Amino acid sequence: MKKYKAYDIITIAGLLAVMYGFSIATLIVPDKEFSEDENRYLQQKPKFSIDSLVKGKFTQEIGEYYADQIPLRNLFVGAKAVTEIASGKQENDDILLGSDGYIIAKDDYADYEEIDRNLKAVQRFNDALGEEIDFRVAIAGRSQDVLTGYVPALYPAEEVSDKLFAYVNEGLDGVQTVELLEPLRSRADAGEYVYYRTDHHWTTLGAYYAYVEIMNSYGIEPYPLEHYTQEKVSDAFYGTTWSKAGMKWIDPDDMLYFRWSGDEDMVTEIVDSGETMQGMYDRSYLDKKDKYSSFIGGNNGHVRITRADGVERETLLLVKDSFGHSLAPFLAEHFDLEIIDLRYYKLPLIDFVNECGASRVLVMYNMDSVTSSNSLAMLNLGIK
Repeated sequence: MKKYKAYDIITIAGLLAVMYGFSIATLIVPDKEFSEDENRYLQQKPKFSIDSLVKGKFTQEIGEYYADQIPLRNLFVGAKAVTEIASGKQENDDILLGSDGYIIAKDDYADYEEIDRNLKAVQRFNDALGEEIDFRVAIAGRSQDVLTGYVPALYPAEEVSDKLFAYVNEGLDGVQTVELLEPLRSRADAGEYVYYRTDHHWTTLGAYYAYVEIMNSYGIEPYPLEHYTQEKVSDAFYGTTWSKAGMKWIDPDDMLYFRWSGDEDMVTEIVDSGETMQGMYDRSYLDKKDKYSSFIGGNNGHVRITRADGVERETLLLVKDSFGHSLAPFLAEHFDLEIIDLRYYKLPLIDFVNECGASRVLVMYNMDSVTSSNSLAMLNLGIK
């Protein structure tokens, strides 16, 4: 009987030591501001106030703070993923463990109110431009929309995706659109590497096929695949999906640039900051986890790409989310580019269309941005 009580005491003492030990360690160990593995900023120690306590904000933030700053966090995240998969589940934290090394973010419940707001903004912007400007919309599929052949067998990816795209296409009735879902899905079904295995973006090959569809819709002949020299710039790219999944055993992706003769003579200007770079790739990002930002310098509100010799060409205004980053170098061989990201650009776009002299405006968004972001509503800014 005494041995049994001693065992209980040791067990309880051990649990308390672990619980309080980690709590104390969290307070002693310096806080991390950014997680390279998860590619996001971590919750910092919240400031206490009676108002934030009453509203529940303080308790929420303190919980997030301990979760983000706990020592050995990456180890625990990985251990959770192993436990989930070992238990027979084929997902962790809404990331599906697919076949052929793919991990795929899933979203079963689209926000249709958000979609409606975005589509109405696009319709209104289309009407405001009139017939003088060639306005088109291209919606790229999410990984779960395109990689339907790689998701777990019981997950109805194609059914979920087709319903969503049908709804969006109906909401864009009267707007010229570029079909991207089926061309990319058919390539993926054929085994082509069109989306990253560890990231939510399309690969450079996927961006090329999107470029082909866009140029064909314009009636302009796209360059064939053999026109480009494929340069592997990394074989150790771990993307955003890998960061969230905790599936540390998944192999990294390769990242390639599709180079064309003269692309190093293009000038990329980050208009936000006034910085310029020769060419269209910021290779400093290749030494970081966020390697995808090496395309045109990552997320910025306004980027301009022109020829270094000053020869002016037709101007295309590309309104994009991050899927447009790897697409831009293909389009830049045909057009001078004014590139706008509505998440960061807060001026009336309708005025800028006239200022920059664009003859074409292309909205290039990933479906995830249409369903979960209100940035397209910024198209209405300045429209009376």
